[in-house]
Amino acid sequence: MDWATKRKLQYFGILAALIIIFIGLPLYFFVYQKPTCFDRSQNGDETGVDCGGSCRLLCSAEVREPIARWDPRIFRIKEGLYSVIAYLDNQNVSAEVLSAPYTFKLYDSAGILITERKGETFIPRGQTFAIFEGNFTTGERTPTKAIFSFDSDLVWVKNLEPFAQIDIENKPLIGEDTSPKIEAIVTNNSSKQISNIELVAIVSDSAGNAIGASRTLVENIAPGERKPIVFTWPMPFVKKQFECSNLVDVAIALDRSGSMRSLGSNPPQPLTDVKSAAVSFVDLLNKEDQAALVSFATSASKPADFPLSNNFGVLKDVISKLEIHTDGVQETNISDAINVSQSELQSSKNISSSVKIIVLLTDGVATRPLKSGDIKYPEISAQQQALSAKSQGTRIFTIGLGKDINAEFLKQVASEPQDYYSAPSAKDLSNIYKSIATKICERKAASIEIIPRIYPPNIIPKL
Repeated sequence: MDWATKRKLQYFGILAALIIIFIGLPLYFFVYQKPTCFDRSQNGDETGVDCGGSCRLLCSAEVREPIARWDPRIFRIKEGLYSVIAYLDNQNVSAEVLSAPYTFKLYDSAGILITERKGETFIPRGQTFAIFEGNFTTGERTPTKAIFSFDSDLVWVKNLEPFAQIDIENKPLIGEDTSPKIEAIVTNNSSKQISNIELVAIVSDSAGNAIGASRTLVENIAPGERKPIVFTWPMPFVKKQFECSNLVDVAIALDRSGSMRSLGSNPPQPLTDVKSAAVSFVDLLNKEDQAALVSFATSASKPADFPLSNNFGVLKDVISKLEIHTDGVQETNISDAINVSQSELQSSKNISSSVKIIVLLTDGVATRPLKSGDIKYPEISAQQQALSAKSQGTRIFTIGLGKDINAEFLKQVASEPQDYYSAPSAKDLSNIYKSIATKICERKAASIEIIPRIYPPNIIPKL
């Protein structure tokens, strides 16, 4: 390139720079409108009116509404008092809602509204969160369904700050059958102090059903600090059924001696109530369990009235049709009842890995089998059969119905003294069978989930 051409290019560059400085820049600033995000107009890089782009407010098209993990759950605190929880998921990793108005509505089994409650909450970005409301008073009405809804369009704002780092260590649930309690530790793994941490604990049974929820707050936690937290419940959790980790083979031994109609003959009482309670016990077993029925009087039924099986429908029908025999005086042979029950539990129909159980009910003292010169032989023989069964791993529960029983003898037949139950009347049997069902069930560990939610500094959650 010659000298003259270089000179022309330099002049051209200077001229272009002057045009940009004195004409282009003023024109740009004249045309460009800086987004205010509050002027109710779409300008600048906004993707909607006062939303999107560099605005903190996000447009509705840029966010997803929270998704409910499951329908709201209702938990009974005590008679006429309930708590409710909604479990939601915000999939927007950089969008949150500072104030979200909501409503809980509780309905009875007829679909009639019992009560409702309004509130406001904070929706955290990119995480699952729980909205917990306690102390719903329902009077004499029982809520069976809850509806949760947000009351208006949610206002989403952008948040690009780093997430706070916390860790939660929880210990197993204790006191499940009395006053449930969870102890946990919260650790701040961030480099700054964290404030206003709400923590909601959800307890689920082994089938995944939420059976309890509770809420607590941590006001402040310094970097690296560990703080203990506790969740408590005033009453045991209500479960629809027993959730067991073990299979059970159980022989139900029922006394059908003549005294089982001592309180009435049409229908025979207490036999009728005994059969009803035994049917309710079968309903407490898990569908994978097996049960057999062995009735006894002067001798036990051979073969068993119902062999070991999980066909509980047929078993309950057999129990309901059980009758007192009319061929002579019907005595009480507890020894034979244990012998036949144990034989059924050891038969080829048993599940090898199952827990073997005998539940024996009688309303009288042992009077058979007989041995000349030994009036104690009916009890001795029963104790020997019980000892043999227990040595093979069978657990024996005994129930003494009424007053004409030998409680000390039945305690010796049972595997442990606490495995003997006294039933002053047949009306007590349902609760006794429930207690036995609880004992033979090795409950699966409850599932515990603790859900944290860190509120912004200017929003303080309320308990």
